[in-house]
Amino acid sequence: MILLLCGCNSNINHKNYSENNQDKYKIGVVLKAMDSEYCLSLKSGIEKAADELDVEVLIVHPQTEKDVRQQKILINDMLNSDVDAIVVVPCDSYYSEYMEIAKEKDIPVFSMDTDIYGEDEIYIGSNNLLIGKLAGEYMNDRLEGKGSVAILTGTLIQSPHIERLKGFKDYIELNTDIEIVYEKEAYCSFLDSVQKTKEILDKFPDIDGVFCTNATMTLGVMDRLEFLKLDEPISIIGVDTQTDSIRKIIDGKITGMVSQNGYEIANETVHTVVRYLNGEKIEKNIYIDSEFIRKDNAENYLKTNN
Repeated sequence: MILLLCGCNSNINHKNYSENNQDKYKIGVVLKAMDSEYCLSLKSGIEKAADELDVEVLIVHPQTEKDVRQQKILINDMLNSDVDAIVVVPCDSYYSEYMEIAKEKDIPVFSMDTDIYGEDEIYIGSNNLLIGKLAGEYMNDRLEGKGSVAILTGTLIQSPHIERLKGFKDYIELNTDIEIVYEKEAYCSFLDSVQKTKEILDKFPDIDGVFCTNATMTLGVMDRLEFLKLDEPISIIGVDTQTDSIRKIIDGKITGMVSQNGYEIANETVHTVVRYLNGEKIEKNIYIDSEFIRKDNAENYLKTNN
């Protein structure tokens, strides 16, 4: 059974939830939001695994991933519920006060997609340093080792954006003559990325490439560049496997995306939690593979992953 709630004032009937299903594991999941294709893919992966394993999952989330305070309330509510384990996709990787409460209550906490810094919880998700490196390698290939690039990131209190940025910059700075001339947060926002693309072009009209740390921002950059109809193409590289972004690769409007399969991450997370609850020894980090999606393999990726 899957329950999906949003907002910080949700009233969960924990007593009934527990008493009616004594024989099933109950897993609480606190997501960042439910406002993107990627978030929906996480939900789908959770649902599938819950059905496969016959476990109950209660899913809650704030309205947006900027709602750090709201998510804190939801996590604390979950810790006071009758669950066997909690999965968190933290809005803030640096906030972990709830981990101490979880330890006191003997409730294991797992991080999915986004790591909790400074804690020893089990993490299931992408290797985001590697994602940044893959993006840097392909940007280098496209620009033949020279030119200038801009970077748009999500909020830099979340581990995926921090680590993708580091992986990309480390590769570019250590292995190429490409200059990084612009680096700002666009908060995973389509509109913000559109506005910042205008700012980039105003300051650096000869920019050669843009790297974005998620798909929504990538689409925002593409939208602005498409509107301008520039004479010289600008390489756009992003992250995630949103269907619309991959179709734009096929259309030649986005250069490429480093894959991050939310469905697979979420499905593996629920399986990992159940294995842990069954007493199996689990590795600290469980990484889901990423690959570079470009025009020559994008159609095949869509066929095999949808």
